[in-house]
Amino acid sequence: MAKLKDFRLQIFKFEMYGFLKSLIFFEPYLIIYLTISGLSLFQVGLLISIREIIIYIFEIPSGVIADMYGKKVELIICFVFYIMSFLLFFIAGSFGVFAIAMILFGLGEAFRSGTHKAMIMSFLDRNDITATKTKVYGQTRAMSLVGSMVMSIVAIVFVIWLPEIKYLFLISIVPYVIDMLLIASYPSYLNEKRHTEFSLKEFLKQNVESVKYTFKDRKVRKLVFDESLYQAGYKSIKDYVQPLIITLSVSAGLLAFKNFSEDDNLKIYIGIIYAIIYLISSFASRNSYRVAKKVNHFSLVNFMWFASAIVALVLSFMTNNLFVIFASFILIYIFINLRKPVMIEEIGNASDKTKRASVLSIEAQLSSLLLVIFAPIIGALADYNMQLMFIVVGVIMMAIFLFNQFWNFKSLKLDNKEETLQS
Repeated sequence: MAKLKDFRLQIFKFEMYGFLKSLIFFEPYLIIYLTISGLSLFQVGLLISIREIIIYIFEIPSGVIADMYGKKVELIICFVFYIMSFLLFFIAGSFGVFAIAMILFGLGEAFRSGTHKAMIMSFLDRNDITATKTKVYGQTRAMSLVGSMVMSIVAIVFVIWLPEIKYLFLISIVPYVIDMLLIASYPSYLNEKRHTEFSLKEFLKQNVESVKYTFKDRKVRKLVFDESLYQAGYKSIKDYVQPLIITLSVSAGLLAFKNFSEDDNLKIYIGIIYAIIYLISSFASRNSYRVAKKVNHFSLVNFMWFASAIVALVLSFMTNNLFVIFASFILIYIFINLRKPVMIEEIGNASDKTKRASVLSIEAQLSSLLLVIFAPIIGALADYNMQLMFIVVGVIMMAIFLFNQFWNFKSLKLDNKEETLQS
């Protein structure tokens, strides 16, 4: 079996791919940029919906394109979509142009998703170093998280130095061009170009069977809906905490960095917050298995509904407390990064091994569909009254927590009844 050190250059390229793709310097300031460009929070919600619709529609076709034209080709195309999106975000002055930019961004996300992981697996298999898959994936993910932290910190310098926030989109093009060239330098055999015949009939048949299985099995159905709802809810509200931070900091006249203006202080705050969030998210995700060992999985994931509801309700009554807002923002990310690995494991364990990938794919797609529905509604509520938005979200999360408690109790009774009948 070949040793990992014999392929240091290609492993380094895999790691640098993860690092460079995380250098989206505008990410911490996207909501600010959209709002100062004249968009309402409802329109921001619509843009999020547009992105999720595109990802949902093209997630599976992108896999077909990878099979027909090759994985390297597809990843290069994905970076072309990203770069075109960044350029449009830079020049956008109306909702229509922002929508086109978000469509291109969604296409980039859909074409990128899963493709690079498949290339790493192919490389390890071909060179007979499959025993180190976990290590290589871990290194690539670690570099991606390092990239996100670096991005958040460096973005602070850029956003203060540049004349306008929109120039962050132009700077973000640089690492993506480098990443595109990096992908082009991968060995040609990783392209895995196959001219396979695509049967629309068989494709639709397999999708229908997977959906039937997912929603027919009581336990799988419950887990998929639970995780999809939580993911969609989390993604819908997390970015609306930003406007609260901005409004409160301005009204309080808070200037932690005396040599900078209020506007620059806000930019510094946001960059630091995102850097802290990526650090804590990495720590939470890496240590979720430790928590899961000590607590029943179902109790843990259901408690997250309760905890998230409390955070949302506290936010609704404490929108004038900067410390509470910061703490709540961080807690939201801790919850999602503790919960996600556990739920993926539970869904995988509950699913038939031959249908596991399909079930997880359906869960991801259902999350996107729910986000399409939730994002504009929550955006409209935030436009009308931010406190009301958090109250509504908190009440719904608490209702789901109570429903889960009832469902778990009912399921336990059914299981006990079945065991009694069998005995």
